[in-house]
Amino acid sequence: MRLRRYRGQHVRFRPNDVAEDRVALIPNLEYRPEELNLYSEVDPLQENVPPLRGNNTLRYVVTHHRREVLTEILPAVPALVYMETMQDRVDAYMVKKYAGNRPDPARLKQDIKDRAASLGFALCGVTLLDRRFVVDGGDDHFPYPRAVVLGMEMRREWLMQAPNYRLRRYPDYDVYRRAGGAVHRLANFIRRQGVSCSARVAFNGAVVYPVHAITAGLGELGAFGGVITPEFGPRQRWCMITVDAELPLDGPADRGLAGFCEKCLLCAAKCPAKAIPERPMWWRGVYKRKINDLKCWAFFTGWHTCAVCINVCPLHRFGPREVLEHYEKTGEVLGYEEIKAEKPMYRKTRDLEALLDLVR
Repeated sequence: MRLRRYRGQHVRFRPNDVAEDRVALIPNLEYRPEELNLYSEVDPLQENVPPLRGNNTLRYVVTHHRREVLTEILPAVPALVYMETMQDRVDAYMVKKYAGNRPDPARLKQDIKDRAASLGFALCGVTLLDRRFVVDGGDDHFPYPRAVVLGMEMRREWLMQAPNYRLRRYPDYDVYRRAGGAVHRLANFIRRQGVSCSARVAFNGAVVYPVHAITAGLGELGAFGGVITPEFGPRQRWCMITVDAELPLDGPADRGLAGFCEKCLLCAAKCPAKAIPERPMWWRGVYKRKINDLKCWAFFTGWHTCAVCINVCPLHRFGPREVLEHYEKTGEVLGYEEIKAEKPMYRKTRDLEALLDLVR
């Protein structure tokens, strides 16, 4: 049922810096802008879904500690703490100190991309911040309308082990540490050009990164709910820096990735929690596959590992170029039957079945 206005309805008017609707530029997307606008005012996004705030999350952290995997999470924490406590003061000091260095916007954009690449961000694009995809109460974290979207590759060799239910660990937490430190170094580089900015790390849920990555021209929406890119398929994590500069914008493009994804759907077939629906649906004004985050999170916290949707993707396994070329020549998904026949390393089948009963 679609959301509608009614008399006496409580509406939170959101600040709107976007003169141009970038979502409408996404190729082949079925989209109702008036419905998305209404949802963002009447039912804005929340940083955490309420059922995900309770015992499962706490148990997840505690169990990681018992299994000595918490040491992989802790290195990502300093970047998060710095972002929330120190960033604004550093920004004010550095922008004042380097106020005379402000370059031409086009040159600044290229300098940012070059510096981002040197820090490990293979993906970098510029878009307008869409506040409809900022969580309720999170607008202050994004003070400027221009957003630099940054993607860092996750380690392929680690993801190839997923899901390892015996090891019971996520394949690449280290990307949060690497990306968290790198995004703050890039932000300080921007400040040394005399430009104020605000960085957000990958380990933060204040904004929906995928839609901004897509409107920045870095990839397309995959069936598993994340972004698939021509460089790495589904294998990257995102950061964002909003900047006080009129940087030239990038735009979304149709590279055939989303179309291929709709034909493959191995992620939906292999998802152990059945959290990826077989058919798209209307959700907050967009026609897409809505991931059941409750099923996904319950399974992830129960087994302390997953990433099945990433590892079974042929774009990740064999490379986007090779997979798309094979598909264009043969009309078949490279490695489909072999991947579909694979069996994960379950610790105890009865334990897995008991967990699946909870999420079904």
